Order: sequence, then structure tokens, then C-alpha cells
Amino acid sequence: MSRLALGGALTFVVSALVGLVGAPHTVVQGARHDVPLAGNGRHLVVEARLNGTVTGPMLVDTGASYCVLTRATARRLGLPRGAHRSVPVATANGEVAAPLVAVDSIRLHDAELARVDAVVMDAVEPPLIGILGLSFLTEFRFSVDHRAGVLRLER
Repeated sequence: MSRLALGGALTFVVSALVGLVGAPHTVVQGARHDVPLAGNGRHLVVEARLNGTVTGPMLVDTGASYCVLTRATARRLGLPRGAHRSVPVATANGEVAAPLVAVDSIRLHDAELARVDAVVMDAVEPPLIGILGLSFLTEFRFSVDHRAGVLRLER
């Protein structure tokens, strides 16, 4: 089992046997991308475009095994309400099943990744549309350059 911590307050317990919902990840753009960081300096936030239609800020969480979409974001994307698979999620109020979905694409600045797995759960508050987790980040070598104010993604 792997653990997915969100904001230090919420922990997902994800079975290693869940597997991918979509096809293998495809990197659509080039080799190095400097994605501008937003936020107050206490949290890493990037502007994301999902499926070419929904744009908004996402919290970067390197401890999150999967990307996370809020329910409102999933609705805006037209994702099915009942996913084919779910992931057991341990919260402060007990375990719940979170739908596991495939996002057709996630774009950060000039970096885009196709078929990214995500869970649907209200783990963040608006204006955040979700959490950028390892199901996106591990397709790159990633680092944060605080001086330049960027999340650096390299292939």
C-alpha cells in the first residue's frame, strides 16, 4: 500500500494494485518547461488547463500519489459520476471510496501530459480546482526554483 498525504490533514490509502485507468502517459511537448508558480509562498500553486477546457489553480503536492479533482471540477469536465474503479481513501472521518478517473490532458504552461489518472474528492477549497500529484509529476524530473518562481519539468 502507498500513502497519499494531502495538505498534511488528509491521508489517502491507495492500493498498489489499482493500476492505471487510462492508456500510458504521453508527453505532448518538448524537453524542459518552466511553469510559473503562483500563491502566497507557503504553498506551491500552478495554473492548469484540464482537457483543454477547464482552467484554474492546482496545489502541487509531491506527497500525493494521484492528482485530485474537486467534484465541481469533475462535473465541469463532464466526467462520469460513477467511475468504473474507486480507491479507498482514509480521512479524519473514516474511509471512503474515491472515484478513480482518467483526465484526457493536463497542461501546465507549455507542458502537457495526456491520460493522467486522478481521484475525485473535495480535498481542497475553491478557488483551487484540484491537486497536482505524482500521477502527473513522475512523468518528469521536477524541481522548484524559488528564486525564479517556477516549477521546472524536464524529460
